[in-house]
Amino acid sequence: MEQHPRLDELLTKVKLLMPNSQNNAGYDAIVEFTLEKVINDVANYTHLAIPELPEALDHTIIALCVQLITTHNFLGGGVTTSVNSINEGDTTVSFKSPADVYATLQGVNSLTDNYLAQLNNFRVVKW
Repeated sequence: MEQHPRLDELLTKVKLLMPNSQNNAGYDAIVEFTLEKVINDVANYTHLAIPELPEALDHTIIALCVQLITTHNFLGGGVTTSVNSINEGDTTVSFKSPADVYATLQGVNSLTDNYLAQLNNFRVVKW
């Protein structure tokens, strides 16, 4: 797989916008995987190779990544969506593992209607 030429820069910006305030052990892996998924989805939608993605799309990629992490609560910001199961008898609460987050992330469409208009400006017609 080809790597985005500004991957480290994008990763730094996403981490600034999504700090590890919950001390999530899988934080780095989840953020990196989410960013790579968004980059792949954008490249597939625009029909551009990953190294050819223009710098003008960087903010859109970052925004999509932050939106995806936030809406699905992959970092477990205190909302119950990161809870996998609750038993009230002896008060057992289990949370989603990073593997569960990855499985959910693979089935999610990271491109939302809010950003399709922006991506359409860069989309290449494929014959």
